[in-house]
Amino acid sequence: MRAAVAEQLAAPLVLKDLPVPQAGPGEVILNVKACGVCYTDLRIIDVLGRATLPLVPGHEAVGIVSQVGAGVTGVAVGDRVAAHALFSCGTCDYCRRGEEEACVQGVMRLAGLGFDGGYAEYMRLPADHAVPLPESLSFAAAAPFCCAGLTTYAGLKNGNLQPGQRVAVVGIGGLGHLAIPIARAMGAEVFAVTSSPDKTAFAKDLGAAFAGDAATMAETLAKRGGAQLVLQTANSLAPLGQLLPGMARQGTIVLTAADGDTLPVPPGMFTALQLRVVGSFFGSRQDLREVLALAAEHEIRPIIERFPLDDVNAAHARLRLNQVRYRAVLEP
Repeated sequence: MRAAVAEQLAAPLVLKDLPVPQAGPGEVILNVKACGVCYTDLRIIDVLGRATLPLVPGHEAVGIVSQVGAGVTGVAVGDRVAAHALFSCGTCDYCRRGEEEACVQGVMRLAGLGFDGGYAEYMRLPADHAVPLPESLSFAAAAPFCCAGLTTYAGLKNGNLQPGQRVAVVGIGGLGHLAIPIARAMGAEVFAVTSSPDKTAFAKDLGAAFAGDAATMAETLAKRGGAQLVLQTANSLAPLGQLLPGMARQGTIVLTAADGDTLPVPPGMFTALQLRVVGSFFGSRQDLREVLALAAEHEIRPIIERFPLDDVNAAHARLRLNQVRYRAVLEP
């Protein structure tokens, strides 16, 4: 099979022919039809020393089951599935509660980090992490929901978003452009926060009722009663401080992305506004089932750039330069 392999950190991937993996007990082999490209993939292959090389990256894989191992039930050859890529242990307290994204074995259980991932024609995964894919979702459109869509949906759930509430989505990029229609489909009034003037109209086209910079959205929110939930999808946390005047009392800030910043919220504001701050990572298998169903029902689709597997390094180059609009997808 054709695969893109990380052989050393901070180096281009190498296209190679590798043996097709074989399904062990409780496993399936996925014939990968599409795999999303994520900033996490770049961090893994550029700087993350815990990765064991050589490694096939990729954790947003969807495709068709081509082989099932011994003891597998509920998944059959020919099924269209999405890979829930955090191959949790299944035995810790969190996994038994259905919160496998908090598995005690952590991020090293992620495909494309602790296991070979989806930058290949075939990928091995536990059968219970093969989630049925709605027929109305194409493979290329579905792949980004395995991380970007899953992360934003789980963040909104973890923030306890309720129909009729006001939610501010901070950052209109790979995650934020999916968070807007997902939040709207969940019944929220959406306020898009972006520092890019050219994204204001775009955010409204995606379903935001209002869009603008943090100061403008804080003023708008304050007039309408304040945001009950703020979903942070951008790496910079600076806009959160500007949004505080537009938050409702007992509101929730959900962090899905942050890269080295200090949370710009004075301690006194936590008690004055009775705020909650929630860190949200990835999402569970049930979350993935729900967000795929939501996307199918409400016709939510990511905006993608499609690349053949042989162009993986070109896709990575565009992503490093922040040129991808808004998710890159490889099609092995």
